[in-house]
Amino acid sequence: MRKGALFGIGVVIWVLVLLPSGAFSQDTPLRVLIDRDYPPFAYYDDEGRFVGVSVEFWRMWEERTGIPVELLPTEWAKVHSLIQERQADLVDTIFYTPERATYLDYIQPLFRVTSSVYFRKNLNVRSLLDLTPHVVGAKAKDALVNLALSLNPSLQLRLYPNYSDIVLAARRREVDCFLMDDPPANFYLVKYGLLADFSRLPLPAENFLYLATWKGNTKVVELVRAELSKFSEKELHNLLQSYLVTVREYPPWLFRGLLLLAAGISGAISVLAAFNRRLQRLVRQATAQLEHALEGEQMARRRLLEALEVTALLPLLEIEEEAFLSRMLDLALGMIPKAPMGSALLLDDKGRGRIVAVRGHHESLLGFTFEPEELIVKERITVVKDILGPHRKFSSSEKYRKLLEGAQSIAETLLVPLLWKGKFFGQLALDLPEGTQDAFDNGDIALAEQLSRICVACHALREYARKEESFFENLIVALARALEYYDSSTLKHSEVSAEYASRIARHLGLEGQRVKSIRWASLVHDIGKIFIPQSILRKPGSLTPEEYELVKLHPLKGEELLRSVRGLEDVARIVRHHHERFDGLGYPDGLAKEAIPLESRIVAVVDAFEAMTSNRPYRRAMSIAEAIAELQRCAGTQFDPEVVKAASAVVGELVLSSP
Repeated sequence: MRKGALFGIGVVIWVLVLLPSGAFSQDTPLRVLIDRDYPPFAYYDDEGRFVGVSVEFWRMWEERTGIPVELLPTEWAKVHSLIQERQADLVDTIFYTPERATYLDYIQPLFRVTSSVYFRKNLNVRSLLDLTPHVVGAKAKDALVNLALSLNPSLQLRLYPNYSDIVLAARRREVDCFLMDDPPANFYLVKYGLLADFSRLPLPAENFLYLATWKGNTKVVELVRAELSKFSEKELHNLLQSYLVTVREYPPWLFRGLLLLAAGISGAISVLAAFNRRLQRLVRQATAQLEHALEGEQMARRRLLEALEVTALLPLLEIEEEAFLSRMLDLALGMIPKAPMGSALLLDDKGRGRIVAVRGHHESLLGFTFEPEELIVKERITVVKDILGPHRKFSSSEKYRKLLEGAQSIAETLLVPLLWKGKFFGQLALDLPEGTQDAFDNGDIALAEQLSRICVACHALREYARKEESFFENLIVALARALEYYDSSTLKHSEVSAEYASRIARHLGLEGQRVKSIRWASLVHDIGKIFIPQSILRKPGSLTPEEYELVKLHPLKGEELLRSVRGLEDVARIVRHHHERFDGLGYPDGLAKEAIPLESRIVAVVDAFEAMTSNRPYRRAMSIAEAIAELQRCAGTQFDPEVVKAASAVVGELVLSSP
């Protein structure tokens, strides 16, 4: 019996001797200190669950090794004293520094991490020395604190217990810059909607997140090193990527280019405004001289009102060039009433002239074309006798005969050339019929000179208006291209939406600038998505509530970007409200019914229609009939019923007209 007992004791002693020095069992779990606020490695989510890369790693550890783990989420400033007091076996997610190596044994690095200084975009920060005048937020006991102080001993630091406290302080504008590892910085800047407000300056250091234990704890060192062999580098990399919030950094020239383009447009608009004021003064001066030249006060007033009525309409781009010259001809005949007939000629870039308006002559002359050598064009206002006489040279007798058949007999013609920047763009001809006792005099020539100035001023306004519109068009396309650079599926979606939106707007009776603003808004209604991480935009499955809240920021970000360009305020307003619902349950402002701009209600319908009829990673495209039925089902709740009716009619017309 005694021998048996001795034998049993001996076996126990040998088992204990042969067990690994770091062996742990179900009764003795590894106690791991871990930062309670270090996303995406370890953090509490909105439902109070402790989650992250490291939490997932230790769960995998338990499954593969059979060794249980007790995670001890702790404020980082307290972690160091607890491990030195041997209150735990391991510290997770810790950087290596020579100071820490005096009381810690580092076991193995698991993840590579970079760090940066984050600062508001209005600050000029090129190195840590530029931070001296500012208060810099940092985490207590963070390794970045000593690194930053070594590069700039004059830093004014304000320490916080957690990373989330730092970013919230930045949102409250308690600090304008802070030190932080890039993964948690990206996480919190996106979460709190500050990503677009901050730039970063990478710190000249690259480090790794280690596992470490208190100095001399060889059992844990040997155990952890042995068990970590069960995890591959690729596996750890994939684990990190599944949690990482990636922020795409654009080439600096992209946004600088957009800003320069916007600045150029703003400058051009200022120049146009100044030029417009100058032209208006010229028009007023010409009108005043006109009034004095006309005989009789009542006649002068009547002619002045007629001139103002015509010139008020002439600069509008909706009026074609032919209609523009036709109205100028009417104005000229009204100013010089002794001329009962006339014509307007439009010149092309090759010097050919085409009759675009006639008064008193036969309408068969409309469209009659003169080759350059057949024209009589003077640089100054000139009176020409017998302008249709046999001295005129034409390419064929048949052409000359056709001209004579359409024209009344003319005794005298007042030619009014129209030049802009040294180039003829048109000519007015005022005719006196053969047999009249009247003749053009110096007073008529003076009136014609004022007429020419008014006509050229209106033409200049039209030219500059076209350039202004072209500037805005180029900016809108540039923004759409920037969005395509970020999300390749968006540009085609926006182009199709813009076409539908323009047609629906005209169907509802809108015209002019309102239709143009709707078209532009449809092209860039999703521009705010450049501030949303691609991992969310391209996610094939359903979004989490947190991800959906980030996506809902894009109308506000789009409005913010567009409103920074003077002249696009209406477009910005449309973009802000294109996700409002007719029943008031939309975002960002919860507007309902007519409180939502009509333009935004139109964009909302076409956006939904085009999205439903396009393939997506998570579903097939609907047919046109299915999409229209869905719009009609949601009319009165999500969509404006009148806009849905117009959309159904427009889509029906397009389907019927397609081959």
